Amino acid sequence: MYTFSGTTAAQGVGASGYAGTSPATAGSFDQKAYAAYVGLETDITDALTVGAAGRYEHYNTFGSAWVGKVNALYKFVEGFSVRGSVGTGFHAPSPGQSNVSIVTTSFNGGNAFQAGTYPVGSAPAQYYGAEPLTPEKSTNYGLGVILEPVRGLTVTVDGYQIDLRNRIGLTSPFIVTAADLAAQPSLQAVGIDGQVQYFTNGFKTRTRGVDVVGTYRTKLSEAQLNFTLAYNYNKTKVTDYDARVINFPILIDAENLAPKHRIVFNANWALGNFSFNVRENYYSSFTAAQDYGVTNIVTNGVVTGATPNQVFGGKFVTDLEMSYTFAEHFTLSIGAQNFTDEHPDRLAANSTVQLYPLTGGTSDGQVYPRGGGPFGFNGGFYYTRLRVKY
Repeated sequence: MYTFSGTTAAQGVGASGYAGTSPATAGSFDQKAYAAYVGLETDITDALTVGAAGRYEHYNTFGSAWVGKVNALYKFVEGFSVRGSVGTGFHAPSPGQSNVSIVTTSFNGGNAFQAGTYPVGSAPAQYYGAEPLTPEKSTNYGLGVILEPVRGLTVTVDGYQIDLRNRIGLTSPFIVTAADLAAQPSLQAVGIDGQVQYFTNGFKTRTRGVDVVGTYRTKLSEAQLNFTLAYNYNKTKVTDYDARVINFPILIDAENLAPKHRIVFNANWALGNFSFNVRENYYSSFTAAQDYGVTNIVTNGVVTGATPNQVFGGKFVTDLEMSYTFAEHFTLSIGAQNFTDEHPDRLAANSTVQLYPLTGGTSDGQVYPRGGGPFGFNGGFYYTRLRVKY
């Protein structure tokens, strides 16, 4: 049995299929953590600076971990320096990931079904092979240069690599059959043709990227002008995964859900109590294969890969703000985030997504990707703000 709440979806007219938390799954969960951190940095010579940092953490649920970092900066000549770092990371599963229990009503081709997300220790998750969650661990490397070719101009270029192990994510959905229901009665909550998922340490990833940032400061008459141009390239590759619980849509999103390219241009003009800021953002394309389906690649009768049914294109987003400070303590600002009211690409009908002519959206009201992409699906946000500083 399920109910619908009479709410309006953010993207269009629709309904929420979440019936609430039942007494059987409601609960209070906590996690205690203690940590100590120490960092040291010193100049070995006028040209060489080195540093080291260490952190100890203890969780009552997952035990202890040591992480650390070493870094160095060497100034070859005036206006040219090289820097580098090596470090490790640790991220414990949250109480939510360890204990979430929720059943919602979803739709496939207009047909309703129950989808359950369960704790790894629950009977439904254990039936499908769940194991206790362990912390994510990472190793990261960075190497870069700092350039100051002319007065007022600073350029930094940094490359990095992050190797992430035991990465936590939801499994691919397990479809409940009549045989499953007979073997495990607790699956009755989702029923035959329902779906079961749980959080798992399912895969490893390697992220490589580069950050390029240029900053220029100058004056125009009596006004101060600051310009910043930043570019980030970020590529993630799944290096290993558990094929029993991770499917092709999850793999595609792990590598393509976040845009690979990001560009930000920022210009700020300030004169006396007035200032004006403009920021132009560019986000490249992204996927949402888990939400909107894939097309399998079949080689010699065997599924060897998949491609997403929809790729959401790159977009430019403009932010503006004008401010005036008066009576020393008050700053009045008028501005806009996403001034041109940009939205992600609309959903396209495909073998997984059914759109209805009346709304132009899905059965639950979606018009744009549910995650909103890197800048959301709500469009422009325009505001007036008064800040008081004492």
